[in-house]
Amino acid sequence: MAPIPRRPRPALCVALGFALTLTACSLMKPEAPAGQQQRAQQLAIEGKHADAARAYAELAAQGTPERDNYELLSAEQWVAAGDLAAAKQALAAASPEARSKLAESRALVAAEIALADNNPAQAIRELDSISVPTAAELAQNYWWIRGKGAFLTGHPVEGTRAFVERERWLTDPASLRASRQELFERIRSAAEHGVSLTPPPKTDAIVAGWLQLGTVAVEMQRNPLHASADLANWRRLYPDHPASESVLALAQSEIAVATQYPDQIALLLPLTGGAQSVGVAVRDGFIAAYLEQDPATRPHLKIYDAAAEPIGSAYERAIAEGAGFIVGPLTKEHVAAIAPLAAGRTPILALNFLSDSAKAPQNFYQFALLPEDEARIVARRVVADGNRNGVAIVVEGERGNRIAAAFADELARQGGSLLDSQRFAAGQNDFSDVIRQVMQVHPVKGEPSTHRSDASFIFVVAGTAAAARLIVPQLKFQYAGDVPVYSTSDSFEPNSTANSDLDGMFFPDMPWMISADPATGQIRDSIRYAWPAGTARLDRLYAYGFDAYRLVPVLKAKSLSEASAISGLTGKLRLDASGRIRRELDWAQIKNGQPVEL
Repeated sequence: MAPIPRRPRPALCVALGFALTLTACSLMKPEAPAGQQQRAQQLAIEGKHADAARAYAELAAQGTPERDNYELLSAEQWVAAGDLAAAKQALAAASPEARSKLAESRALVAAEIALADNNPAQAIRELDSISVPTAAELAQNYWWIRGKGAFLTGHPVEGTRAFVERERWLTDPASLRASRQELFERIRSAAEHGVSLTPPPKTDAIVAGWLQLGTVAVEMQRNPLHASADLANWRRLYPDHPASESVLALAQSEIAVATQYPDQIALLLPLTGGAQSVGVAVRDGFIAAYLEQDPATRPHLKIYDAAAEPIGSAYERAIAEGAGFIVGPLTKEHVAAIAPLAAGRTPILALNFLSDSAKAPQNFYQFALLPEDEARIVARRVVADGNRNGVAIVVEGERGNRIAAAFADELARQGGSLLDSQRFAAGQNDFSDVIRQVMQVHPVKGEPSTHRSDASFIFVVAGTAAAARLIVPQLKFQYAGDVPVYSTSDSFEPNSTANSDLDGMFFPDMPWMISADPATGQIRDSIRYAWPAGTARLDRLYAYGFDAYRLVPVLKAKSLSEASAISGLTGKLRLDASGRIRRELDWAQIKNGQPVEL
């Protein structure tokens, strides 16, 4: 359940062997004025990376023969501090002679900067410029960077081989366990995103075993109720594999937690009335997850129609009839009404959020598929892609306004700016005027039209996939097709023919909708077979119900947190300090009418 580590804590650098954050595992060890060098080293050990970077820069400024060493040390400390611009500047300050005199050190620092800059291909090119170092500290870092870079460029076979090779240079059990755990997480992530993990012919058994563990790893996350049998089969195939020692022991403990349900669960949903279609879809997804469990170990499930009686009455009746955990209610009004009654009694997973001003009682968890959260996810991605300033095209209405406001707020938090925003009416077909206004399209007689040059992205809040299929091609027609288009998942629903109109559009969505991993496919196929009448809109609600069932045991065991997540069908799920389940979504781009995961 743990996320893939990015950089280790400085004091654990040698023990974990992940990165280059302190002098003990540093790339180079220059001769230096003892007091100043010791001060820089101590700052790095204490995790004060920016201060350490400045201290090394001061040493470099003294113009000693070791100046290049200090510039490189400064660069690696800036990477650890998260200041990529300063890291690049320090690297550039090293003299041209560093490429030959300090070839290994310079290449490793440059490769780490490239990784931090989301350019793993460049990181690998930097490593290709040198031979494998012979010093243990440098060699294990070399193979770590090469392995991570290979996974990030979609080459898990090469990445796995690099991590296996790295083990030759790890001398203590703690760093060995940590490296294997990271490899496991990276293989699982590759499998979750549909990357092929098929071992090539004559692949070494250790590498092949790691790769074939990928599908089992995804099953552990998506559907742990089936994972034990798959794990046992893998063990039979690879009885002496190094993953068996610690990685799978931890995985088995995760499976145990994820399958320990209370004796009885109460499900409170609106099964009649105005919210019936939503409630029924969530119920069916919940039951689908329930039926995945062995009948001998299933909890007793009682379902209550939250629309057929006062919600407080349904809640109290569920407790009186023996519920050890309550899932629901669904509507915001019902969630607000039930919160004061909960008072830390029976744990409850509400399927909506309380208002931001309301404080949830103890054992009161909240899980919702909010479009505002998606908008914030898009804003963060836009800035991460280097597109800080842009425009928005937004459907009129309260929902569109909420999405646009959340996007603009998060964009500003990330240092970006929304230059303009134009609204359109639901059901509108012609968007030429809206596009011309927001993009300041200027027709020039006899020449292609021009548009504003300060917008590096277009955010489309279409409201429906049908509207998005009209807006995106009209953007291209209005000569704005060179500007990247981002949207929320509302703009996508599976369609074998119409989605070619969305080509180029970036959007986040739940794995249920876009993931190609076998575990998700099996669950998706079984639910669509059982409820073939479901629409694309309801499809996401089935996944929502499925994940609600998955969350019960981990919330009961209090094993979910911001640092520990599960990979559900609706996204990677974490629990924040206010008791809200937060989702990380997968990203895709439409290419040739099909979503391609990024």
